[in-house]
Amino acid sequence: MYKQHFYFTKEQLENLYVSKKLSLSQTAAQLNCSSVTILRALEKFGIKRRPAYRKKIPIAKEVLEDLYWNQKKKPKEIARMFGIKNERTIRKKMEKFGIKRRTLSEAITTKMKLSFTGDLIEKAYLLGLRTGDFHAKRVKKCVRFQTSTTHPAQYEMMCQSFGKYGEPRRYLYKNAAHGPEWFIYVDLHPSFEFLVEKPERIPPEIMKDYDAFFAFLAAYMDSEGNWNVARSHANRLKFTFRLRTNDKEVLENINSKLLESGYNPFLRLIDKKGTLRGYGISTADHYGVILNQKSDVVTLSKVLLPLSKHREKIDKMNFIINSENSGYSDVIDEWNNIRIKIKKEILKE
Repeated sequence: MYKQHFYFTKEQLENLYVSKKLSLSQTAAQLNCSSVTILRALEKFGIKRRPAYRKKIPIAKEVLEDLYWNQKKKPKEIARMFGIKNERTIRKKMEKFGIKRRTLSEAITTKMKLSFTGDLIEKAYLLGLRTGDFHAKRVKKCVRFQTSTTHPAQYEMMCQSFGKYGEPRRYLYKNAAHGPEWFIYVDLHPSFEFLVEKPERIPPEIMKDYDAFFAFLAAYMDSEGNWNVARSHANRLKFTFRLRTNDKEVLENINSKLLESGYNPFLRLIDKKGTLRGYGISTADHYGVILNQKSDVVTLSKVLLPLSKHREKIDKMNFIINSENSGYSDVIDEWNNIRIKIKKEILKE
C-alpha cells in the first residue's frame, strides 16, 4: 500500500496549525504544499482538526419569520439586511427554524404592498378606470389590473393610482391590428376583488355621494373621454366635453347626475351596432354624453382637475381653465402645441 512521506514533522504541523491556529491554506503556504496534503498529514499524525468556523447569524426565528412572511422579503433581501453575502445561508436558517417557504402563487404576492383601504372616493376613481378601458382578472392569489396603450401618460396614471399598493409594470408588444403597444399591469391584494367585474352602471353608493361621483367621472374621463377646443363665432373659443362609449347605463347615470348638479349635458346615440368606424365595424350601439356650453365645460374642468391622474387630460383642463376669457387667435397655438406634444409621445411603428 502506498504511504505518503511528508517533508515536515508532526511538531512543525502542530506549531502552525494547533499553536498558532493558522487555517489549512495558511499552514499549507508555510509548509510549501497543498491544503489536501495538510489534511492527510493531520490524519496521519493524529492531530484533531478544528471545526470549521461558521459566522453566527444574529437573527431570531420570530424576526426571520416576520421578515419573510409578513413583510414579504426575499431571502436575498434578508441576507443583505444582515450583511450576509449568500442567500443560501438564510434559506438554511429558515430550514433549521422550520419556517415554511412560500409557494409560487404566494410568491406572486411579494410585489404587493397594502390591502385596499376601503376609502369610497378612491374606490370610485378605481371603478371609473375599470368601467373605462381597463380590465381586471384573478391571477393565482391576486387581482391583476391591466390594459394596453400607446400613451405613456396612461402608464403614469396607473403608477399614481396603484403605486402604493403594488408594482406597476409594462412591456412592449406588437398588436397585429394596431401596431406596437405597451401592455401595462399591476398585481394587487385580493381586497381589490371589487375590480374584477366591470360595472354595468355606477354603484348606488357612488351615485349618492357628490365627491365619489365626480371621482368616478374623473377616472372614466381619464380612460374614455375627450376635451376639445375649437373656434366658435368671430374670435371666440368653444370648449367641448365628450364621453363616447357603449356603456349606455353608465352614460345615463352620468347624464342624470350632471343634470342634477346644474350642468346642461345631452345624451345621444352616436352610431348603431354594425356601423363602419375608423377602427372597424362597431360591435355595439355607441352613445355619447356631451357638454358644449362654455361655462359648463370650464366649471367641470375645475371640479375634475384635482381628481384626474392622466397628464394629457390635466394639460387640457388647465388650458381650458386658463383660456376661459381669451380669444381663439390668442391661444390656439398653445392648444396646438399641447396636441403636438401628445402626438409625439404616442408609440409608433
